[in-house]
Amino acid sequence: MSDDEIMVMIFSVIAGIAGAFFTSTSRLPGVYTRHNPGIGLMRLAVVISVVWTWYVIQYHGDPSIKGVYVAFYLVMAYGITKICGQVFTGVYGVNLRVDVYERKNLAAALFVAAFTLATGIVFGGSLWGEADPLSDAEGGWWIPAGFFLMGWISLVVATALYLWREPGPFSRQIRRDLDKAQGWSVAVYVLSVSTLLLQGVAGDFWGWRHGILGMGTIAIMLVGHEAIAFAGRNAPLTIFMRLIEQGMYVGLAVLAWIINRTIDQWYLGG
Repeated sequence: MSDDEIMVMIFSVIAGIAGAFFTSTSRLPGVYTRHNPGIGLMRLAVVISVVWTWYVIQYHGDPSIKGVYVAFYLVMAYGITKICGQVFTGVYGVNLRVDVYERKNLAAALFVAAFTLATGIVFGGSLWGEADPLSDAEGGWWIPAGFFLMGWISLVVATALYLWREPGPFSRQIRRDLDKAQGWSVAVYVLSVSTLLLQGVAGDFWGWRHGILGMGTIAIMLVGHEAIAFAGRNAPLTIFMRLIEQGMYVGLAVLAWIINRTIDQWYLGG
């Protein structure tokens, strides 16, 4: 490993330790940890993120990623998922310790777990494909790191835009009203957005089509969310309306995947 890779490895270890410390449940009284599904969701999101990264490396990553570099990227995945996923959600007004751990707020847990997993999905996707498919040159850690940052910043902005246009303050709905339907809606939206961003950061880099289609689909999602918010301007949204909203996000994400795969087949066939 080069000097800069060693430094990145050390920084990733520190980020992972810091993230584990800030999100630890070991210092909490047993009354908070017993019968608290939110804690399980937090752990599951991190585990799936790291396993997803390992899967991408093993089956879809650059051939140069082997040996110690597998551990290198898995450590990066853990540190990024903890800091950029779990810890960062505090920016949106959800307190992991107070809301998820102490109050056992499932609505808040759904959002934090979804954003954590979405962060892991984007990072794993940034390792998909060859860094330079047109030559035999090996890439470096800065290539997936750069694609991850672009994808993650897009995730942060897309989430902020969604929450900004909710019919009512997000923190009130999640923290005071314990609105699980709203928690499910934002969780489905965030995960759907992450699959679209995955298409933009994953694969051998041949052009910007996947990213453009993904961003366009996210824009359509936000327009649909605006329509849902408009429908609930005078009264709280019903569970039925939330289910329609969630189905719209999943449907648009699947449609974007189908369109991308179809265009890829046409391109390869030609």
